[in-house]
Amino acid sequence: MTVHTKGSRRPLLAILAAVAVVAVGGCDSASESYDRTDPTARASVSGTPGVARDLVRLRYKEVTESDAGAVEIIADGNRRYRMTVYTGPEAGSFQVWDGDTILTYNLHGDPKYQRQEQPNEDEFPRPTFFFTGGTEAFRQTCPNARRLGPKTVLGRSAVRYACDKVVAEPTAPIEPREAREIALDEQTGLMLQDGPDAPAEVTFGPPTNAGTFSTSLPPGVEATPSPGGEETAEGALGGFLVPAVGGGHLDAASYRGKPVVVVTGPADGIRTEVARLLPMTAGGKKPAVIGLLIAIPPSDWKGTLLNPADVKAFVDSVDQTAGRFAVPVGIDVKGAAGYSMTGGIPEMLPSEPGYETSVAIAMVNSIGDLARVTLADEVDDAELRGWLAGLS
Repeated sequence: MTVHTKGSRRPLLAILAAVAVVAVGGCDSASESYDRTDPTARASVSGTPGVARDLVRLRYKEVTESDAGAVEIIADGNRRYRMTVYTGPEAGSFQVWDGDTILTYNLHGDPKYQRQEQPNEDEFPRPTFFFTGGTEAFRQTCPNARRLGPKTVLGRSAVRYACDKVVAEPTAPIEPREAREIALDEQTGLMLQDGPDAPAEVTFGPPTNAGTFSTSLPPGVEATPSPGGEETAEGALGGFLVPAVGGGHLDAASYRGKPVVVVTGPADGIRTEVARLLPMTAGGKKPAVIGLLIAIPPSDWKGTLLNPADVKAFVDSVDQTAGRFAVPVGIDVKGAAGYSMTGGIPEMLPSEPGYETSVAIAMVNSIGDLARVTLADEVDDAELRGWLAGLS
């Protein structure tokens, strides 16, 4: 299963984001056609009349290396979904997307509820579970798709495709993948297998009720926007919560209400610019200086962001190789927080020339507005001092 995800969050939220925001391959002309955008569309599934053929429940096995247990997704086509952790210490935690609002309940969170209306699509790529062959999304999921012979997966007739290597594209939130084989449900186009990844159980037409896809809060409950989900297009610091180099987390909430300078880029570039800023900011204290280390999985990475254990292993490997810094630095997986804050500066792939020195400096004032943002090599020390003097 190809996973789209933006950023790193609390352990539970990282799992929810990784599993929920997926782009799966779709059926081609050999499959029966119908309008997946019509919520009233109904067709027979396994001979059962009156069941929505794209209403499905997916259950994924427990990942023993993670802090969460098994995960269940109920997806109403590409329109909405509910995801629930149903075993382990996080059992009962859930996330719901109703097509307009995303609601997350974290059993051990503070606050427990996080709710975001109409999230920016860059921050929350819309989840899709059924695609049509020949679309751009299917091309991204399975480049140069070659149809193979049929097979049976979880009791369903499936069509196999051989896919070329998936190469990360700056304009598309898609993870790099090695060449692999996928299997799509022949009747509906649901992805039943993506390389080694597959649900343990698939049920079409599961029972639902009025609360299944509801994003309403319980009476008397207040919520804060999800980490990474706050609007940052105008340069606000946002609500990121990312793993910190050296352990713990870097939480944007700790810097609200006071000016902060954020240095975004690769490790060596951050170190260079932090060293430059320290004498101008009382050792990174006035104003506070922090870093967001852009961490993009390499094209030969064998893991998947669907698997929390793989995510943790990737973050740990970045932590081990990044070295240490004179200021707090967060590990920003795929640059979700940093790129959003700086409007895409410096949105580059590690393979691009100049990546190691491409660093952005963002100055956020005490009310959370972006006062300045620039590439580090485009501002001299005198300008930096002037900007810092006016930052309040």
